[in-house]
Amino acid sequence: MRSLLIEPQYLPCIEYFAVIDSVEKVVLECHENYLKQTYRNRCRIMTAQGPFELYLPVLQPGGKIKMKDVKIDHGQKWVKDHWRTINAAYGNAPFFEHFGFLFEEVFHKKFDFLLDLNIELLMLCRKLLDINIPFEQTSCYLSKTGADMVDWRSKIHPKKALENNPFYKPCNYNQIFGKKFVGNLSIIDLLFCEGVSARQVLDYSKP
Repeated sequence: MRSLLIEPQYLPCIEYFAVIDSVEKVVLECHENYLKQTYRNRCRIMTAQGPFELYLPVLQPGGKIKMKDVKIDHGQKWVKDHWRTINAAYGNAPFFEHFGFLFEEVFHKKFDFLLDLNIELLMLCRKLLDINIPFEQTSCYLSKTGADMVDWRSKIHPKKALENNPFYKPCNYNQIFGKKFVGNLSIIDLLFCEGVSARQVLDYSKP
């Protein structure tokens, strides 16, 4: 069985789901050291002004800290800001009324840890996209992987281009803003714009 080792990201991009839907099992890396300026605590959505990055504030004590121990900084009122931005961006999208409340419920659970929030949102997206492969979490940091496991940790990164990903090719779909298609936004862009057809778009996004 070919499995994939990857970190849980915040409302991951379409590329992320194309990758995990190309293997038979997903192993979520929960014991790595937390890395800044990655999709672990940010995502890109489409707004009336163009692509916009949502940043999730976290508490970071001095020195290295494991991903599983990173706490969300609720003192910055990020839930209100993120949901207001998402609602303004997608409130008129064709399928926002079908799926939006499901994400809103997760946002208001007030998770203490970033990892728990990311996994909860990931499992919701997995369900909506009908991805039925098993998911597991690491019990320790995996410094090496076997021949049957693809190590995709930190491969999907804001500063890395898409050209080197054999699992994903951008597929156009109807977006609510702009005349020019913007690829590889957060999966919520695809879900809110295409609804039940999101699964088909995801399939077309795999080479």
